[in-house]
Amino acid sequence: MSIILLGIVLLTGCDSDSSLSFSEESEDQLNKDVQSFFHGVKNDNGVHLYFDNHNKAIHVYLNGSNVVQDEKVNYFTDFDVEADGETLRLIYESDEAIDYSDQSLKHERFYKVNVDNSYETIRIFHNGEESHFGTISGNS
Repeated sequence: MSIILLGIVLLTGCDSDSSLSFSEESEDQLNKDVQSFFHGVKNDNGVHLYFDNHNKAIHVYLNGSNVVQDEKVNYFTDFDVEADGETLRLIYESDEAIDYSDQSLKHERFYKVNVDNSYETIRIFHNGEESHFGTISGNS
């Protein structure tokens, strides 16, 4: 009996659906609601969030695609998530370049964060400094 109970506990503890994780997605992998929201903020550089409560996920749109001529272009180099109790931290890195034509630079990135908890606070950090969100939306 104790072996069966231990097996159930181990299987429950290893359930990958209940752990905090993230993945980068292409725009066409996003569902229609998320795509619609992100299209609505496409002209606004910054970090945009969409809470997908149906799938226990947060979609993050890093947008630096709007460039003013003769100014440096912003591109994104890294993304990570960390949890600390009731707080979820979204962490991203970016850099600037002068060459607008460099196709290897990522001016837009889409991430899906699979949440393992109901977080009371979500904080964003850009190049090590706390920052702010551009727009936040979601479904109920």
